[in-house]
Amino acid sequence: MKRRNRNLAVFMSAVMAGTLLAGCGGQKNKEQTQAQTKEEQAETTQTQKGGEMSASSGDAVEVTFWDQNASETRTQIFSHLIEEFEKENPDIKINFVPIPASDAKAKYDVAIQSNTAPDCGGVSQYWMSDFIVQDALVALDDYIAQWEDAEYMLDMYQQSIKDMAPDGKTYALANTVTLPTVWLNNQMLETAGKDIPKDWLEVCRLAQELTDKGSGQYGFSIRGGAGSSQQFEQMMYMHSGEEAMFDADGNSTVNDPAHVELLEAFAQLYMNATPESDLTNGYAEMVAAFDSGSAAMIFHNLGSYGEHMKTLGEGNFTAITTLKSKKGTQAIISNGATCNAVFKDSKNPEAAFRWISYLNEHYACSYFSSQIGQIPCNEEALKDEWVESVSHMKDAADAILSGNCTLITVPIHVTGYYDLHNNELVQGFQQVLLGELSARDYLDGWAASMTSLKKEYDAYLKSMGK
Repeated sequence: MKRRNRNLAVFMSAVMAGTLLAGCGGQKNKEQTQAQTKEEQAETTQTQKGGEMSASSGDAVEVTFWDQNASETRTQIFSHLIEEFEKENPDIKINFVPIPASDAKAKYDVAIQSNTAPDCGGVSQYWMSDFIVQDALVALDDYIAQWEDAEYMLDMYQQSIKDMAPDGKTYALANTVTLPTVWLNNQMLETAGKDIPKDWLEVCRLAQELTDKGSGQYGFSIRGGAGSSQQFEQMMYMHSGEEAMFDADGNSTVNDPAHVELLEAFAQLYMNATPESDLTNGYAEMVAAFDSGSAAMIFHNLGSYGEHMKTLGEGNFTAITTLKSKKGTQAIISNGATCNAVFKDSKNPEAAFRWISYLNEHYACSYFSSQIGQIPCNEEALKDEWVESVSHMKDAADAILSGNCTLITVPIHVTGYYDLHNNELVQGFQQVLLGELSARDYLDGWAASMTSLKKEYDAYLKSMGK
């Protein structure tokens, strides 16, 4: 809200004095706490039993909030925001409960089944379908209609959240996102006298051109192990620009001809423009290849920015967040935003919404995002100085605000989506790299599996009356 502008000047000075090395790095949160303290557990139990305090008692209403990705850094960030919020809302007291990322989904599941879910909490968008089917979340549409800062939410991410719900309602507020990114070594590019690639086929050609095996330099490092198929899914939809994950008949679009084209070109990089060891690369190995200077390019997301800064230094690498698709558009591929939601177990949903909506307003959203190195889901925050001062953040913000980019959300809402990636698709991807399976056959099999999962999901929703 506009009254928070008084905080902005102080906040900007603090942010500009520091750096954005936090990153998200999802898989590598070194500060992640391992368990709740006894005091936190006691607090959780007490507040879950019913929010005994209410506005009618004359005391502050207590709202329990779970942070689903606990770390010392995030706890410090939330402590500051809670202090600011409670100054402006003395009738509400926020009880903050940090939950380690590795335990968060399981803890939510247990709490939902036992009717002891918190008033509100941070949730990954790909959990939401499961929560919605269990009728665990509060639809926020009526609250949003009365919220004066709702106009500053990023519509395309909010729409992707609505699209996950069978009833088309809004069950969470998108808070931060990170974008898929091609990271490029500037020195290698300049030495070769090449230009920054404009599309994925140019990336593949450039990888071949930047390879010098004699000096131990490779044009690209492939993530061939865990997470490989999910990364390639983002790549292929960026390349094709295909907006629908399923056609009108419910068939998966994974085997689109443009996807086959890209996989054939990408597979040619293995052992020609990449090390042989890339076949089993995970996140850590891929990033290490780029940061050591042995690979000219990798594909990850903005979350690894901090690691690149520490090793390569400012000005020595470029983040490419948008590439032109076959349709001439620029597609942003999302595997979900980090969101905040209100749970139906809450005795004080109005107060809970006041807190999570505060987290999405200009000051709080900008402050939080700047500290963890992610893209804020608030239009005003995207125009702040800290965003403008960091090239990759500015490029991402410009793309989001331009109105010329299409957001494509992978089918994270379909039950079985992640199991398919984790249990089947990685092995098949490796077979394609080794030349043991054709790109066409691999993508046909992937499409058939997704089509089957979608039909099962739709049938389940129908049986549940959704």
